[in-house]
Amino acid sequence: MDTNIAFERLFNYYKVSTIRDLAEKLNMSESTVSKWRQRDSLNAIKKKCREIGIYSEIFGDLNSKINVNTNTGQVSSTVQGNQTQNNNTKQDEYIIPGTILDDINILFKLAVENEKEDDLIDLIDEFIFNTKKELRKK
Repeated sequence: MDTNIAFERLFNYYKVSTIRDLAEKLNMSESTVSKWRQRDSLNAIKKKCREIGIYSEIFGDLNSKINVNTNTGQVSSTVQGNQTQNNNTKQDEYIIPGTILDDINILFKLAVENEKEDDLIDLIDEFIFNTKKELRKK
């Protein structure tokens, strides 16, 4: 699912049509919700939906299971989910090297321990947004 679809489902769920009205329903600032859309921040939307208890209504039952194991100070996580594929959509596979995932998991563990999870998510969202913009220029 992409950010536009998530916003469309949020608009439908709350029966609103503007970012301002949606932000009000989410009890957030309009600028924060607008930045989610600008930065294509699907993770921030998912986190908020989990916080307010509407994740399944917006993203469906993905049968997600996250296991976090700590072995020798390392964190590994496994996410299993079922995704519905549109017959007209080509499915691409992108493989993220395991070392990158390990580093991200370690960062998240540190962020959670220091209550900086939101800061880390914002930094990663900003990095992804800026990198997408740069890669599209090429």
